[in-house]
Amino acid sequence: MKNLYTVSCFCLLIYACAQPGVYVGTKMPRTKNVDVYHSAAEVKRHYHVMGRLVERNYADDIMVKLVAFDAKKQGGDAVIIIGVDASITGHPDRVTADVLKYE
Repeated sequence: MKNLYTVSCFCLLIYACAQPGVYVGTKMPRTKNVDVYHSAAEVKRHYHVMGRLVERNYADDIMVKLVAFDAKKQGGDAVIIIGVDASITGHPDRVTADVLKYE
């Protein structure tokens, strides 16, 4: 019983630390695939920006997966990772990305 309590507390702690990304923009039906770019010059298709996504700054591979996952939920076809944002807290702990919809 003590182990169950310890595991439950650990899971709640991990869940509390994971903060979802903040999205501002148009929402569309969920998509299955999201392309990830690091500059607008990489995008070879016509698109429009549907919104902006702000995520916590984790390791690159984790952050890319989180940005893509949240963009799928909003209906985006691609994201352009703009870079690290320190304007909210003064520390580089946020990453901003534009969510794109292909035309």
